Amino acid sequence: MNPQVFVRLASSHDAEKIAEHALASREESSRYRGQIPVTEHPHLVLELVAGVDSVVLASLQVSASDTSAAHIIHVYVEESAREVGLGDSIMRECVTRLGQMGYSYVSAMAQPGDRQLKNLFERHGLVAQTIIVGKNL
Repeated sequence: MNPQVFVRLASSHDAEKIAEHALASREESSRYRGQIPVTEHPHLVLELVAGVDSVVLASLQVSASDTSAAHIIHVYVEESAREVGLGDSIMRECVTRLGQMGYSYVSAMAQPGDRQLKNLFERHGLVAQTIIVGKNL
């Protein structure tokens, strides 16, 4: 029997899992050079979860400050479920839904060295716009 991959809108029942994924995403980012600023995103416009059969193994959150541009706050796939296609499935659904919602632009951030995340974004048409460099003094 083949496992069934799903992507759906998050519900209130998914809040704890999404919070776990957001924390795990921040912790994993400590492995890479640079940093992604942690800011509050009070205006969430889209939350998706993905998984296999009925088990949630991935999540994605999007915020927006205006009606045309959205920003992916986090996309996370649990390590045990990587290479199954959940990241691509959740990104495809994200881009489709944002277009249907009337957004004309979506952005996200990936750190130097996080090739998996960079490649995921690029497979879905998100390309580098600006490279920020810096040094602690």
